[in-house]
Amino acid sequence: MKNYQSDKREAHRIVVWVCGLVLTCVMTGCDPDSGGRSSGSSRTAESGGTNRTSGGSLAELFGGGSRSSREIWTIECNAFEGKGRRETADRLATMLKKVDRIDARRVSVEHGEQSSKIFYGEYPLRYVEARTDGKEKTRGDLVIELSDEIKRDLRFIRELAFGEQYPFFSARMIPKPESFVGKPEWDLKNAKGVYTLNVGVTYPTATLHDYKQAAYLWVEDLRKRGYEAYYYFATDKSQASICVGTFGEDAFVIDPSGRRGYSPKVKSLQAREEFKYNLENGHPVYNLVRNPETNRREKIPNYSFLARIPRPEPAPRRQ
Repeated sequence: MKNYQSDKREAHRIVVWVCGLVLTCVMTGCDPDSGGRSSGSSRTAESGGTNRTSGGSLAELFGGGSRSSREIWTIECNAFEGKGRRETADRLATMLKKVDRIDARRVSVEHGEQSSKIFYGEYPLRYVEARTDGKEKTRGDLVIELSDEIKRDLRFIRELAFGEQYPFFSARMIPKPESFVGKPEWDLKNAKGVYTLNVGVTYPTATLHDYKQAAYLWVEDLRKRGYEAYYYFATDKSQASICVGTFGEDAFVIDPSGRRGYSPKVKSLQAREEFKYNLENGHPVYNLVRNPETNRREKIPNYSFLARIPRPEPAPRRQ
């Protein structure tokens, strides 16, 4: 049986031909919004491989979440970034409220730190078992069942035109964003440094709706055990990141062969058992990749990776 170090060397050899998140993050450093969660049908989760916390397994942190078969969804009509995004969102939301067949009371605007978004409605949807295989599902998986109402409203909103413009053509259906307020000093945006180690992500599933609370409890547990841990809530999707440690620009070093890699300080933290991988809802996840040398599909784990610490958007100044 190979020991961990030999397995690790073999994995790094395979990473050379795997085009994906691991290689990209090692070379450039990701930001928490971009990553950590694998997708598609060629992935597996090890349900029995949860890491330990001071109170037991990480699975216990998620086991207390909502297990309702229903979830509230909404329509994200559009999202705007950059200068003038607040004014643009407010103006279009006002125009949307005046449209026939649109209930003005169901239109809302959310101004975040990096974007302004327009939402419409709340739709209680239920989870059902998938009957067929698909790009991001397999038969038997629990998937959300879209109602006729939300599909009808989405189609109507997308087709709205103001003159020759279709401002809501990119509207989409998403789980309704949940507001959450945690300790600001645990928020990654307030951390010092340039990089952090991304060790986990949480996102809503049929058995875990309050993914932000799950991430916060995860960070709280790490903090209680003396780790410098942070949470980060993605601005463009229903996902939270769990990060540990802060590093400067020296987090990346050049080895004798001229390759760019992680510094000894980063590797020391990454070598800890519970920080080796980027866990998804408490579980290690593996991507199934074909090895061109053997022509066989092999499991490559999602390793933890350095992420660039995001910075809050400065408040607009009065001109």
